[in-house]
Amino acid sequence: MFLRRLRTSAALRRGAIDGGVLAALRAELAHELPSSAPSVPPPFHCQDAPDFVTVSDAPLAGDLLLRRRADSEEVLVSALLAPLMFEGQEPLPRDLLIKVFVSKLGATPVLHFNCRAFWAEGKAGGADYVINAVRYHSSPGDDGEDKYEGPEFRDLDPRLKAALQEYLVARGIDSKLASSILLHLHQKERTQYLNWLKTMEETFAKDH
Repeated sequence: MFLRRLRTSAALRRGAIDGGVLAALRAELAHELPSSAPSVPPPFHCQDAPDFVTVSDAPLAGDLLLRRRADSEEVLVSALLAPLMFEGQEPLPRDLLIKVFVSKLGATPVLHFNCRAFWAEGKAGGADYVINAVRYHSSPGDDGEDKYEGPEFRDLDPRLKAALQEYLVARGIDSKLASSILLHLHQKERTQYLNWLKTMEETFAKDH
């Protein structure tokens, strides 16, 4: 897994000019770089969610924005990897932070779901997700200040929580989509990291 913490070795202790940075960069590249790593991540694609189109997926950005329009309804999905966390020296699997906005075209309010996706062993789609919060905005630009936003999602009646989960599934927000987004953003971030390593390696190599 990339973004691991570098191990100290004799190779990393060498290099009087740069303090061993070049050796450390090359060691990390050798560990992370496969024989044919793309310099640009491939575009997002989920064969199980053909109705979603990509609105934003910039190669140097860390997020992904998808849109689905059907039956006078618009669904926007904004996804970003959760911050990296460590357990001792080892990085923990990255979760996915998802915001889902559902609106009827030309009508208000806008429903807003905050979700968290994660890898799930034995799950057919590879990942699963939970809803952390649900609220509404009176208009697309409403930030919700000075407004009652409802109870915590965990405190809702179990039947209501299940119904809200099915509401999202009916709009294509399911484990297969979550899995595809997780894989894509991990691949995208890894490509960004490798490109960064290569640029840093070239920069320090000029001093030798």
